Amino acid sequence: MDWMSKVYGGSEAVEIVGMDAKAGTAELRLRVDSHHIGSGGVLDEGLVATIADNWTSYLLLAQGEALRPGALPLSVSTSLTVRSLRRINPGATVAIDCCVPSVASLKPFVTATFRDATAPETVYAVASHTKERKDFANANL
Repeated sequence: MDWMSKVYGGSEAVEIVGMDAKAGTAELRLRVDSHHIGSGGVLDEGLVATIADNWTSYLLLAQGEALRPGALPLSVSTSLTVRSLRRINPGATVAIDCCVPSVASLKPFVTATFRDATAPETVYAVASHTKERKDFANANL
């Protein structure tokens, strides 16, 4: 694993627990190491942003294929907001719940909530990701 993936939550650092592409939900796990913790003892916002960007994008791609087989469900980010909320210790396991609240929009909105895996009421960070669907295959470029 390269250092960027290790620090910023690349595919090797995050475990997929479950996904329902049609429903637009995914649950991931991350075991927190000291390099995942930023100033103030909270999850590093770069880590939160990278995981939210990558994994919510994967979820949208999977959902697009599940709901519209054969379509080219590409999208681009229009905004990504992250917020670390509370201190976390190395060794904690974080459950990351990703959700697409509405599938009908051309600008899908996806959320990612970073919770303690053993105490789900403890929320360490939240992220929201707005995308814009693009059909590059049929675009006049």
